[in-house]
Amino acid sequence: MLVIHSQPEALGELVELLTGPTLQIETARSKTEALNKIRGGSISVLIAGHRPPSLDGIALLEASISHLPDALRILVVTGEADADYLDQRPNDEHPIVRFVGRPNERRRLVALVHEGLKLHRLVSEQRALVAALSGKHRKLQNREKLLDVVVRERTTELEESYEKLKAANRQALFGLAEAIEAKDSYTKGHCGRVAAYSMVLAEAVGYPAEEMETLEFGAFLHDIGKIGIRDSVLLKPGPLDEEEWLHMREHPLMGYEIASKIEMLKTIIPAVRNHHERWDGKGYPDSLAGEAIPLSARIVGIADAYDAMATDRPYKSALPLEECESILQKNAGKMFDANLVNIFCENHLGAIFDQRYDDEFYEDGYQDDDSADLEALVEASED
Repeated sequence: MLVIHSQPEALGELVELLTGPTLQIETARSKTEALNKIRGGSISVLIAGHRPPSLDGIALLEASISHLPDALRILVVTGEADADYLDQRPNDEHPIVRFVGRPNERRRLVALVHEGLKLHRLVSEQRALVAALSGKHRKLQNREKLLDVVVRERTTELEESYEKLKAANRQALFGLAEAIEAKDSYTKGHCGRVAAYSMVLAEAVGYPAEEMETLEFGAFLHDIGKIGIRDSVLLKPGPLDEEEWLHMREHPLMGYEIASKIEMLKTIIPAVRNHHERWDGKGYPDSLAGEAIPLSARIVGIADAYDAMATDRPYKSALPLEECESILQKNAGKMFDANLVNIFCENHLGAIFDQRYDDEFYEDGYQDDDSADLEALVEASED
C-alpha cells in the first residue's frame, strides 16, 4: 500500500490506522515522490489525501493508472464537495473510490481497504483461472485423436471453473454486505435475513427465476449506502432526532451512487434506491407510489420492515410473529403492496428464522433507519 498526504500528522495517523501484520505500507508527501514509488514498486492499494494546491489527490490517482491499472484507488476527503470532479468522471475500468471522513471518522477506512483487498485478490484469482483455461484450451486443439474424450473432460472443468467465477462474484458482493454490518454490531445478520425473507416471498409470488439471483444480491446490499452514514447517527442507542433522520434517509441515494459506479452492481439499483418507498407515495427518496415502485424494491421493503420489527433493538424488544404480521396487514395498501403482504402473512414466511434455526441469526439486534416507520406501524396496530 502507498499512502500519500501532504501533512505529516495526517500521514502518520493514516499509517498507524492501516498498519497490519500482512500489509506493507509506503508513504509519500508529494506527487513527485509518490510517482517515483509507483513506477518502481508493486502496489495493490493507493490512498491519497486531497488538499490542492499542495497535493491534487485526484490528478495523482489519475496519473497512477498507466503504471498500476489494477490497483485500488481511494481518495480521502473531508466533504463531498471536495471531490465534485469524481461525479462527472466517466465510468471506466479504473474507478476512484471517494472516502468522505473527517480525521476522527477515518477508522471506517480500515473496513473499506479490507474489502478492497478481498476484491483485488478475487480479480487476480479470476484472471489466473482464465489464463489456466486458455492454456488448457490450446492443448485441446493439439489432441485431435482424443478429441471426443478430452472435450468431455474439459467441458466439465469449464463448468466447474464458471461456477467458481460465479462464487467469486457472490463472495465479493457479500463482502460488501459484511462491510456494512462491520460498522454496527446491531446490524449483524440483518442483510442475510432480509435476503432470505425476500427470496421466499419472491418465490411465493412467482418472481422470474432468471432474476432471482439479482434480487438476492439487491436484498443483501439494500443498505450499502450506510457506509456513508456518520457513526454518531448509525450507532446512536436510541431514537434519532430530526436532523439525524434527514442524514440517515440519505442512505438509499448514497447506495445508488455506489451501485451506479460498479458495473456488477447496476442491476440491483432498484432494490437499493427504492426499498423505502411507500405504496401511498409518501416514502423516499423518489416518492414513488403503487406499481411505479419496482417489484424488487417492494419485496425488499416488506422483508426489511419485518426484520426491523422481529428483532431486538437497544430500546425495544422483538415483536412476535403474529404481531408483526398484524402490523404489516394494517398497513397494506398504505406503506406496502397489499398483495405481497397477504402472501407473506398467509404463508407465515417470517417463521423461517424461528428457534429451529442456528442461533447465529439471533446473536444481535437491529438498529436501522426503519425506526420512525416502525413506530408508526406500532401506533397503527394499537388503534
